[in-house]
Amino acid sequence: MILSAVLILSHLDIIRGAKPMLPFSVTESPFKGENAYNKYEKYPPYCSTPEEMEKRAVPPLQGISNDGSSKLIHVTALIRHGARTPFRGAPDYKCWDSFWEDEETGVWNCDLKTYISPPAATKEKGQVVDSKGLLEEEPDFLFEKRYDALMVPPDKTGNNLNGTCQLGQLLLRGYDQEIRNGLHLRQAYFYDGDNTEDEHAASDSRMRLWDLTKENNEGRNRLTPSIGDPTKPIYQEPNLRYRADDEQRTLMSGQVLLRGLFEKELLSVGDSETTVIRLHTADYFLDVLGINTHTCPKTLDLYNEAYQSEEYKNWIANSAEIKAVESFLKEELGMDEMPYSMLDCLMTTICTDRNLPTALNNYDGAVGPTPWEDFVQNSSASEGTDERGDFSHMFERIANYAVKNFTFSYKYNDAAYPKLGMGPLWKEIMANILPIVDSTNHPSSGTPPPKLALFSGHDTTLMPILATLGDKVWSGTEWAPYASMVQIEIHEMNLDEASDFPSGYAFRLIYNGEVLTSNMDGCVAGSELCDSQVLVKQVMPFAKYLERVCTSTTSIAPPTPTPDADDLMAEMEKASKELVDAPGGIWVVVVLVILSVTLGSMVTFFFMRRQMEGYQYRRGSSTLGEVSMRVVEDGEHHFNADGSPGIESAVSAKCGATHDEMKFDENTLI
Repeated sequence: MILSAVLILSHLDIIRGAKPMLPFSVTESPFKGENAYNKYEKYPPYCSTPEEMEKRAVPPLQGISNDGSSKLIHVTALIRHGARTPFRGAPDYKCWDSFWEDEETGVWNCDLKTYISPPAATKEKGQVVDSKGLLEEEPDFLFEKRYDALMVPPDKTGNNLNGTCQLGQLLLRGYDQEIRNGLHLRQAYFYDGDNTEDEHAASDSRMRLWDLTKENNEGRNRLTPSIGDPTKPIYQEPNLRYRADDEQRTLMSGQVLLRGLFEKELLSVGDSETTVIRLHTADYFLDVLGINTHTCPKTLDLYNEAYQSEEYKNWIANSAEIKAVESFLKEELGMDEMPYSMLDCLMTTICTDRNLPTALNNYDGAVGPTPWEDFVQNSSASEGTDERGDFSHMFERIANYAVKNFTFSYKYNDAAYPKLGMGPLWKEIMANILPIVDSTNHPSSGTPPPKLALFSGHDTTLMPILATLGDKVWSGTEWAPYASMVQIEIHEMNLDEASDFPSGYAFRLIYNGEVLTSNMDGCVAGSELCDSQVLVKQVMPFAKYLERVCTSTTSIAPPTPTPDADDLMAEMEKASKELVDAPGGIWVVVVLVILSVTLGSMVTFFFMRRQMEGYQYRRGSSTLGEVSMRVVEDGEHHFNADGSPGIESAVSAKCGATHDEMKFDENTLI
C-alpha cells in the first residue's frame, strides 16, 4: 500500500521550512490582525470569538482530594468544525433579498489552501512499514489546490459562492478556533514542566494524561489494562485515534486542533523525516458521524413521528412568538415563510463581519436562549411595539425559533430519534472506553485503547450525542457553536469499594468548558466525577450499528393484484378466436388494423414535429442561466426509498419548505 498524504495548511511559513511556534496561551490570537471581530458591538456565542473560546478551557478537577486517589487515563473528544462558509449557493440557499447580489455577502474568497502530496518519487525519502507489513512511503513534495479555475471577470468565479471558497469550507477564523481547542487540550492534559500555572488543569498531577517528565505508566494501577503505547510517539496510534467524516471543514478542523495540541512534538521531528498521523474516515453518504436515514430508514419514521405529534402541531399553531416572527419576515423582509437556511444566513453573516439588513442588525444578547416551554421576551412591552406587534430583538428571536424547530426531534419521546441514529457512533466511542472500564466483559481486540480519541464532526454530531445522555444534560434551546467540544474523561479511582465508584473507574462529562456530569441520571448532584457504569448503562442499550433494528415500520399500501401472465394470454387468445369466428368478424379485424395504423402514423407525425420545434428553440438559446434545476446538497444524508436523493417527509410545511422541498436533514445547518 502506498500512502498519499493530504496536508491542509494556512499561509504560515511552515511550507517554506520555517517552524513557527505557537504560544501556549489562548490570550492572543495567532491571526489577530485578520481575525478581528470589530464590526458589531456584540456577537452571538455561536460565532466563537476569541473571547468566547477563552471561556472553554478544560476546568481543573474539583471535589476529589489531590492525594493520588484518582488518575486520568483516557479522553474522548468530539468537536464541531470551526467557522465556515455557507453550505450551499444560490438559488437553493435562500436568505433575504440582495444577499447573493451584494458583493459583501454574495462573494466568498478563502485564504486557507489545501495542499496535496503524492507518494515519494523515490524510496530514499523514507519508508514506514505499517502493522500489516505494507509499505507506506512518506510524501516528497506538495500540490496547492485552488478553487479559481472558473473565472468570471472581473472579480468573481463560476463557483457556487462566486469566489475561491468551497461550499462549507473552513475559514481562517475557524482555523484560529481549532488551534485554541488544541491548546485547551494541551493545557489540560499535557505536562512538560512548563504549563504549571494554577488555572491549567495539567498543573494537577491527577489530570496529566501525558506527563512528559516521567515514565508514562508511573503511578498507574497495574491491574488496569494497557492504554496506548509508551514506546511510540504520542501523536501516533495507539496513543491517538483520529476520526473524521470526509468533509473539508471537518478534516481540516481536526488537523488544525492536532497541530495546536502536538505543536512542540511535531516540530521536534528532524527535517529528514515526515510525520504521518493516521486519519480514519469513510464514504460520506454511509458515515455515522450524524444521523443517517439512508443506512437506517427507521430513523426517518422517528423523525416524522416527532413532527406529526400533537405537541409539535400545537406549538406551531398556537405560539404567539412564531406568529410575530412570521409577521416580521413578511412585512420587513418580504418573505412569505422562513427559509430552512435562515439560521445559517444570520450566523455566517454576523460571524464573518458582513452586513446584516437594517431590520436584523439588532443583536445585543438581551434575549438569550429561550425556555423550551415558550418564548419569553426580555424587552419591555413598549419597546419596538406597534399595531403589528413587537418587532424588537428579531435577530435573536428568529434564531431561537429556528433552533427549537430543528432540535425538536432530538428531544421528543426521550430522544428516541438520536438514540437510534447515533447508536453507531456511540459504539465507536465505547469501543475505546469499555476495554478500560470493563475489561473482563470487553477485552481489548489486540490493539490497546488510545489515550486520546478525537472525533471531528458537525453540530449535528454533538447535539444528538448530548441529547442521548438525558433530558437535563442538554436543553435543546442552544445551537452548538462553531468549534464546540465535548469531552468524556475516564479516571482510574484508587479508593475502597464502599466509595461512590464501585467499578474502580469514573467519568467526567464536559461541554465547552462546563462540567455536566451531575446532570446525568444516576450521578451524584454537585459531583464532577461519576462511576463509569452510569455511562455504560446509559448508552450501551442503543450503542449499536449493524445489530440495530432499522427497518421502516411506515405502512405501505399493498400493490394492486394483477392477473398472471399465462392467464392473460389465454384470455386474449380466446377473445380473438371468438371475434374471428363471429359473422363478419374478419372484416372487423381488418378495419381495426387500418384504424390503428392510421392513428399511430398521425401521433408519430405530431410528436416528431413538436420535438423538432423544441430542438430549434434550444439551439437558439445561448443562456445557460435560463435552465433551472433543483440540486440536492452533497452533505445531506437523506434519501428516498428508491435510493435517490431527497426525503419523503410528512412534516407540515414550515420554515420555508414545501412538502417536496422539506429537508430538515441532519446536515442542513452543519
